[in-house]
Amino acid sequence: MPATLQSQSSTDIRDRFQRLAAEWKSQSRYLSNTAQMAMLRPYQRIIGMGLSVVPLILEELEREPDQWFWALESITEENPVPPEAAGNVRQMAQAWLEWGKRNGFVTP
Repeated sequence: MPATLQSQSSTDIRDRFQRLAAEWKSQSRYLSNTAQMAMLRPYQRIIGMGLSVVPLILEELEREPDQWFWALESITEENPVPPEAAGNVRQMAQAWLEWGKRNGFVTP
C-alpha cells in the first residue's frame, strides 16, 4: 500500500468526510427511505473510512441530527439507541452522542 494512503492527515480525513457528506446530503435530499440513503455511493465511502471518521459523524450529528445511524452502526458494530427512541432522529442522535462521550470519540 502506498505510504500516502497509510498516513492520511486528520485534515485530509476531515476534508474528504466533509466533501462526501455534502455529496450525500445533496443526493439524499429527496429520499425518505433510510436504506436508500445509506446505499448512496458517498455514504458508503464514508463508511469505508472506518473509525477515523466516527468523531466527524458525531460532530455532524451534534450540529444537525440526520441519518448517520446506519454508518455509525456499520463502523462501530454497536447500537446504543434504546428501542423506545427508534425512529426519533433527535433521541437517536443523543444516544449516539452519549455513546461517543463514553467511548472517547467526543470530548465532554
